[in-house]
Amino acid sequence: MKMLKLLLVAMAAFCSLQAQNTEADSLKKLLPNAKEDHAQVRVLEGLSYAYLSTSPDTALHYALKGLELARKIGDTNGEAICINALGSVNFHVGDYAKALELYLQALQMKEQLKIRQNLAVYYFNISNVYNVQGDTTQALYYLFKTKKEDEKAGDSSGIMFDLYSLSDAYLRMGKTDSALYYLHLSNRVCNRLDDKNMVPAILIKYGDIYSSLKNIPVAINYYHNSIYYARDINDNQVLSEDYLALARIFGQNNNTDSSTYYARKALILASEAPFLKTVLDAGMFLAGAFKVQKKYDSAFKYLELSIATKDSLFNIENVKKVQNLKLQELQRQQSIETARIEYRNKVKLYLVISASFIFLGIALVLWRNNKQKQEAYTLLQQQKAKTDDALDELRSTQSQLVLREKMASLGELTAGIAHEIQNPLNFVNNFSEVNKELLVEMKEEIDKGNLNEVKSIAHALIDNAERINQHGKRADAIVKGMLQHSRSSSGLKEPTDINALADEFLRLAYHGLRAKDKSFNATLHTDFDQGLGKINIIPQDIGRVLLNLYNNAFHAVLEKKKSSMVEYIPTVSVSTRKLGDKVEIRIKDNGIGIPEKLRGKIFQPFFTTKPTGQGTGLGLSLSYDIITKGHGGAILLESEPGEGSLFIIQLPV
Repeated sequence: MKMLKLLLVAMAAFCSLQAQNTEADSLKKLLPNAKEDHAQVRVLEGLSYAYLSTSPDTALHYALKGLELARKIGDTNGEAICINALGSVNFHVGDYAKALELYLQALQMKEQLKIRQNLAVYYFNISNVYNVQGDTTQALYYLFKTKKEDEKAGDSSGIMFDLYSLSDAYLRMGKTDSALYYLHLSNRVCNRLDDKNMVPAILIKYGDIYSSLKNIPVAINYYHNSIYYARDINDNQVLSEDYLALARIFGQNNNTDSSTYYARKALILASEAPFLKTVLDAGMFLAGAFKVQKKYDSAFKYLELSIATKDSLFNIENVKKVQNLKLQELQRQQSIETARIEYRNKVKLYLVISASFIFLGIALVLWRNNKQKQEAYTLLQQQKAKTDDALDELRSTQSQLVLREKMASLGELTAGIAHEIQNPLNFVNNFSEVNKELLVEMKEEIDKGNLNEVKSIAHALIDNAERINQHGKRADAIVKGMLQHSRSSSGLKEPTDINALADEFLRLAYHGLRAKDKSFNATLHTDFDQGLGKINIIPQDIGRVLLNLYNNAFHAVLEKKKSSMVEYIPTVSVSTRKLGDKVEIRIKDNGIGIPEKLRGKIFQPFFTTKPTGQGTGLGLSLSYDIITKGHGGAILLESEPGEGSLFIIQLPV
């Protein structure tokens, strides 16, 4: 088992070229002395794997010779392993449809022979095809079957490759936590086995994971370490992938020269093998890079190379063929399961017929069945009661979570209000002190009989009193707004100045965040349509929606500022405008953005991207209900990961 897994890894270029040449020479020495029997079939199969990475044509030659000999001497098991070797040749040159067809054929032969030895290799090969084709669900299905077989056999080397492949599959799905978990396990086994051939591949996978997590310095360090070990063992496939990964990172940082340099190194190294998938990726990257630099001749040259490579790897006919083979295999597995069920049913039927001849047996079975039904009914009633209790508890918990979300919103609002109300109170206090001094001065002037100065002081007192009144009303309005927000919504719409509402909650949300983090600053832009007038809305509810969206926007720019490696100015913009019979409120930020795969979930109850304990996942869900159900409007989202998000609220006039 271990030998075959090592041969399989040779197919994926995890073994060094020196090791392959040594193995090929050893097998060639055995060939002239081997008789036309089972042993010679396995020698030919081994030679096919040995030449897989250096000379696919030679590998094909030995696999076909082995298949011919196996059929000649009636070695069905040998025929299966040679067909599997042919599948590996086709996989290596990029004919994934033919590879999958041969792998499945070999697997079916193994299952018909009921030979479970080395079955993990066949599952592993099939999972590789699905992984390359992007069908991670099927890839994971076969990988877990592979892992189960290797664990039964106690094959540590096989388990190491299984864990590594699971990490790769989960990374393709964007599940970096799972990818990192399985890669740690694979690395632990690799260290225990002291397998130096696997080290470069594990290091580059660490780099890919940390690059996905935007931890660029750590990713670059892993890629350079991987290059060091890959050069030491002549692992050109991993080496070419390292160069391409560095090219992408330098390209993202606008380091054009370094990016182009590493991409060309990757292309040259991959073309020599050839490693077609890396050739395709490097060609597409260089075509895009030269297009941005307006070097259209170079861009066109690499684009032509990429198109030709892509056509050989992923042409439509091959994709269709892979899908058909997948469907056929699923149907075959279903047929096997159906036959198994039918067989069990027949056995049960025969048992019932046999038991029918014995009256006492029938009576016993009926009595037992009746008793089981009664017990099952009692158990069902108990489970139903427990389910009802759990449902009541769930409803209560949901109500508490909704209340918690509203109270969290009120708490954030209060922090902003405290800052806002401080300004008018400071004015009131200051002008009160000034008036006190003016009154003392006025009293002195009255005693002197200086009426002109008395009148001047009186005018100043009147002006100050007006300012005190103005700022007192401002503080009163803020307190009333807070009380209105904290009350449960009456459900009654009233004419409201949407511009004033949007502006007020923007400042309250901003100052609320600054109350928690004094170091945070952001640029606020407003563009209000002054011709909107007042519209009928429920101000408490719309205020909650605006506060939630503002808080999300400030959270997004704050997160980006923490992780940004370049100069970055957090900015949140709010604008209003009238579009026919609708009023539109647009809230935009230049924060971290929302990945496309999450956009369809953000309005779902209890879905949140915030760490545990920092959000219930009800804010956007409640906002969506308020806008769509409470006001007959719509709330839309546009977002670009790394660039920012735009929420658009549309309310009927």
